[in-house]
Amino acid sequence: MKRFGLLLLVLCGCTGKPTPTDAQKIVGEWMVMDFHSPTAKEDRGQRRNLAIVTEGTWSQQFQGKDFEDFEYALNPTTSPKQIDLMFTDTRGKRLTIRGIYEMDSDEISDKLRVCFGSSPIVERNGKAEYVESARPTAFEPTTGPLIRFRRKTE
Repeated sequence: MKRFGLLLLVLCGCTGKPTPTDAQKIVGEWMVMDFHSPTAKEDRGQRRNLAIVTEGTWSQQFQGKDFEDFEYALNPTTSPKQIDLMFTDTRGKRLTIRGIYEMDSDEISDKLRVCFGSSPIVERNGKAEYVESARPTAFEPTTGPLIRFRRKTE
């Protein structure tokens, strides 16, 4: 009878080890493998840049080697899954860039794909104007970049 119980545990994956959440799996250093912007087919200059994700902070290298820091929030209950990057601009305005993401379903994901929506700041008549960022519904760089990451390994 003990063998039957052990066999059931193994077959159903009920080994007592909890499955990591997306919030746990996303933490780490991610290297940009592909970066597609809405205005260009692919921006090869972004390759090998990093995103360093901690429990509450997303630090992303864009042009150059400086990092831009954001707070982030995940919503893995939607389809596609949602990510929001929040920051405060130089005028003290709190802004959000909305996006979608997907990760490997493995316990430790080594692939991450993120598509961000439109910028919350647009320039009109030479002045910055605040607008709501539009969340993409598909992994296509229509209003913001589509970025494919791979977990950085030493």
